[in-house]
Amino acid sequence: MRWVNHYTHPGDTRYHVFVFREAHYVSRFESRCQEEGIPYEKHEEGEEVMFGIAKTYFSQALRANHLVYAEFRSHFIPSRSWRWGLLVFTAAVLGLALMGWLTSTTAHGQVEAGLPWELDVVARAHVPSDALGMQPTFVEDRGIDATWTPKFGTEFGLRIHRRLKEGWTLGGGVEWIRREHGLVVGYTNDTLGIATVDTLPQMRSLAYRLPLLAGIRVPLGYNDLEIQASGGLGVEWKTSETVISQLVQGPGVERVVQAYQGRTRFITVPVMAEVGIQRRAKDGQPGWYVGWFWSSPLGRDAWAENTWVSNSVSGLARNYLNLVVTGLDVRLVLPE
Repeated sequence: MRWVNHYTHPGDTRYHVFVFREAHYVSRFESRCQEEGIPYEKHEEGEEVMFGIAKTYFSQALRANHLVYAEFRSHFIPSRSWRWGLLVFTAAVLGLALMGWLTSTTAHGQVEAGLPWELDVVARAHVPSDALGMQPTFVEDRGIDATWTPKFGTEFGLRIHRRLKEGWTLGGGVEWIRREHGLVVGYTNDTLGIATVDTLPQMRSLAYRLPLLAGIRVPLGYNDLEIQASGGLGVEWKTSETVISQLVQGPGVERVVQAYQGRTRFITVPVMAEVGIQRRAKDGQPGWYVGWFWSSPLGRDAWAENTWVSNSVSGLARNYLNLVVTGLDVRLVLPE
């Protein structure tokens, strides 16, 4: 029994065979092979369509295969109502947890016993800044000239901190991240006299992160204020790869313009840095924190792809996607 749709050719081990049943999968895989210059032999047998590809092109063909399945993949939760319902349910659970923290006599007793824990509610806004690395990604090849521009994204989460001796802290938590990119895709073909520029709907990608940071806090000696600086690593995973597509009709050439954001790996490890001013929670009153944050993944963890198709004319371009984020960090420090 095969768990994947490809295998080594049983009669000639120099070749690999990719098998599809659905017509739209066949058409798209064949188009990608042609766009990327992957030679193949096509054979139909019953309800299956097979592509024989030399093993020297296997890595390129496997990537094209993954892209085809990603392009037609449905949402993990197909119903939009159920997806929003899950988000509302998660928010309600978090709200009950916060309420329990505020009203729990057990938590108060632990603090009084000398366990200096803090719980923060985190809200962040991405502020695009070229100087801090949040720069556009340019995708250029085969007539395509596209720009992926970072936009204002958001982050929400919970942080728990342990105060150590001499002002040192150790913290972790869970965060929900929404990145936004604006997309402008141009295509030029001088031979056919084609020159188009299209603006696609804003690309949105979602991810979850588990941060682990060490830091230090220095009291300012006024109104329980402290300067806080911390740094560390995180574990981040995207909920899915993202595709947006637009059919452009009207004056000029009719075309389909598409953008795709893919993952090079399922788990990424971002480097994180934070600095800000905090007012400690005291006497049952919540505190607050205002600061700036920055994070960048280790290695190249995502890539951007743009395609332009009009009848038999097409263009394809790819590049690694810049995932650096930086911006404003605001927190509510819950009382002990």
